[in-house]
Formats: sequence, structure tokens, C-alpha cells
Amino acid sequence: MKLKWFGTASVALTGPSGSILFDPFVPLKGSDVDTKLEDFDGFGHIFVTHGHFDHIVSIPAVVERNPGASVYCTKTPFETLLKKGVPEKNLRLISFGQTLEAAGFEVSVRHGKHTPLPGISPGLILHYLRYPGRRNAPFLLRENRICRENDETVFYHVSCGGKNVSLMGSLNIRDDVDYPCRADALVLPFNGVGDLCSLSDRIISRLSPGRILLDHYDNTFPPLTQPVDAGPLLRTHSGKAELLEHKKEYEI
Repeated sequence: MKLKWFGTASVALTGPSGSILFDPFVPLKGSDVDTKLEDFDGFGHIFVTHGHFDHIVSIPAVVERNPGASVYCTKTPFETLLKKGVPEKNLRLISFGQTLEAAGFEVSVRHGKHTPLPGISPGLILHYLRYPGRRNAPFLLRENRICRENDETVFYHVSCGGKNVSLMGSLNIRDDVDYPCRADALVLPFNGVGDLCSLSDRIISRLSPGRILLDHYDNTFPPLTQPVDAGPLLRTHSGKAELLEHKKEYEI
């Protein structure tokens, strides 16, 4: 199995029979990430972790370029994508506890949990006003109202060719869900509020993955984002954790 990261939470997995894609997102103006819409061409199976804009807003354009693609998502992003013009024939409603087959992959759907979101503070407002990416603010305000999570974040566990990858859409897990442990790799979104290292350590301790691959730490929708320093976590888990690099291919 091979893995490639396109920024934010956009991850592709490739096996002997094909590829699957998670949360395709084209960065906004002002980002230093060079992902383009055409990078998502050719994917026939697209999986959504949750309904926030940075996980679904590019999907209508991706489907328009790839009209045969199937988009797998829970009820809230399903309804949002319908409103955004994705044809219903392209959408596949999924539920927690379900296991799917796609392009030679077995995909298990578990109930995840979203990390806490930042509140509005004077420092955040000042950041908005000073940052060149402030021109994205009207778009971000609109999409944040439209694109809801509704406690539907998905934790995916993917198997192919004897290898297993656990993929999270947000830095949190539930206490009442039995998650698969000891995956060959855990894709961990290193973003949110509070002590990210403590949140990550709790998840890593519980799931015991062989490797920890950090994504979502980059600056893809300024001014809401800026690069996150993962240095302390990388040092704590030296030899096991690494930052994913944009468009680099990893063998799992």
C-alpha cells in the first residue's frame, strides 16, 4: 500500500487494484501549499471524514472533472454536497459500523470525534486584520455557516494487501468506541486548540500504531490557519512519528 498527502486532510491510498481518496481540498489564496484541482483527477472513490468546508468544499469541482466518482459520506455532508450541486447518483450514504469495499480496499467506518474549535478572541481578530489572507474571510464565514460537522466525524480503518492504515479527520476519539489498534500507520491530523501534544499522546497510547504520520498541520486556508509546530511531538515519538510531506509517496 502507498500513501500520498496533498495538504490539509487530503490523503490518497493506492493498492494493487486502484486508489481511494480522502477529503480532497484545494488550498485558498495566500497558502504556501501548491495542491491543484487536477491533482485529484482519476480517483473513482472519495471518502469524507466530516462536513467542515476544508473537507468537502472542493468535492463538487472534483466530481465535475471526474463524473464517475463515488463520494462516501455521512448524512450531514451528504445533504450539504447535494445543495452544492453534486449529483445524488455520485453520493453514497455511509453509517458508523459499516464496512465497505472500494478499489481493492476494505474500509471500516467508525464514529470519531472532532477536536475542539477555537473561539473568537481579540488575538484572533487582530491576526485576521493583519494577515494578507484576510481577503478569504467572506468565503470562510459563509462556508463555516453552510458546512456543518453535526457530531458525524468518521474514523476510517483501511486494509489492503495485509497492511492497515487508520485515518482520522480530526484530532480526537471517543471513549465509548472500540477502535482498531496496532495499525501499520496512523494518519493523525495535528491541528486544533489546547495542548495538541497531550491530545495526540492520548490517542497514540490508546491505538498503539506502528507509525504516526502527521497531516493537517499546514497553512491551507489563511487567515484561519498558520503552520503548526509539531516539534515537541516528533521529539517525544522520535523514530515513530513524522510529518507528511506534500505529494511525497510513502510505502506502508
